Amino acid sequence: MSEDESLIEEFFSEVNDKYYPQVLEGIDLLDEQQIEEGIEILSRPLHTIKGVTGFMSGFEPASAFTHKVESFLKKMQSGEVGRALPQIALAIESVNSIFILIEQLRNTGSYDTEFTSSIEQRLLGEDEVVAGPIDNGLKPIEIESIDNCEIIILSVNRLYFSEQREAVKKVLQDITNQNKVLFDFSNTLSVGSSLFELIASFSDNLEIGITGMNGFCSSTFHSWGFSRYIAEYDSREIFLSNNNSGANG
Repeated sequence: MSEDESLIEEFFSEVNDKYYPQVLEGIDLLDEQQIEEGIEILSRPLHTIKGVTGFMSGFEPASAFTHKVESFLKKMQSGEVGRALPQIALAIESVNSIFILIEQLRNTGSYDTEFTSSIEQRLLGEDEVVAGPIDNGLKPIEIESIDNCEIIILSVNRLYFSEQREAVKKVLQDITNQNKVLFDFSNTLSVGSSLFELIASFSDNLEIGITGMNGFCSSTFHSWGFSRYIAEYDSREIFLSNNNSGANG
């Protein structure tokens, strides 16, 4: 193993064991609108990641992107950028994007420039509505009934707002005739751990599955151990097939 390869392996070991748990703690505080505390916790691992990736050959884009995320968080901390829910959602998304970016660079040697550019443009939007055009929370979910199952489709890019969670809670509370529920995350870029916590709280009475999670959602889901309460499926079809097999048996 070359010196560069050894450095990369050591870096990712630190990311998984040390930095990302700190980041999850900071993200959860932001999700709870504890801005000062959340940014304070995030500042240490992000500063380290920015510095280390700046010296790692091929990872320089991650360093530059992390610097822009840091700048946005500092502006939010100082009050130069607002602290409304759309800005909080963007802060969380951009922090998560750092880890997607470094994984892309590690696995392929390249990264999705369109993906990072979109986030960077919104980071520069400052006090404008930055959470994306369809993230108004007016209709965060859609529901389909198939084969005695309720399919709950998240229809927004990001789900962090308490009003959005309340809509999910109401749907779960209203399910009486079916005991099988599938959440479809195919349209969703990122969610807070509080959404998974809400869903898991219904797992005693409902058989709940989930499908369509991207890297953001999956990392939050697995890091906090929600797989103990919610079954993950590769597709809607597999969930429905398992349900029909059980019904036929």
